[in-house]
Amino acid sequence: MNFLSYLLRAKTHFSLHSPFVYRLYTEVLTSRAEGVPKRRYEAMVWRLERYYGVTATRNVGTAELRTSDGYFVVIDHPYRDADDWKGIIHDSNYQVTLDFFTVGIAITNPHLSKQHFILR
Repeated sequence: MNFLSYLLRAKTHFSLHSPFVYRLYTEVLTSRAEGVPKRRYEAMVWRLERYYGVTATRNVGTAELRTSDGYFVVIDHPYRDADDWKGIIHDSNYQVTLDFFTVGIAITNPHLSKQHFILR
């Protein structure tokens, strides 16, 4: 996906129909706070760590968090290897995937239904 295609498909919180994803998006991922890292990937990991009170296990280009709401995998630049990202989106082990173009988040939570969101 190129950036123009992403912009045309990306939605804001007004189009989110999942209460879990709406809360995650509005209260965690896009919240205003002091000390947020400038890089979007680092900011997403930082926000998730602060909100859930856990520390992420970091690897090259990914961070993993186990929380009360499930297992989160945060991926830096998921379109570097678009085939891997598409595989994650279609993987039945991940119920929810969030695509921010420069950051991808895959969530395992058996209480959620399979959904993919392209968000700004």
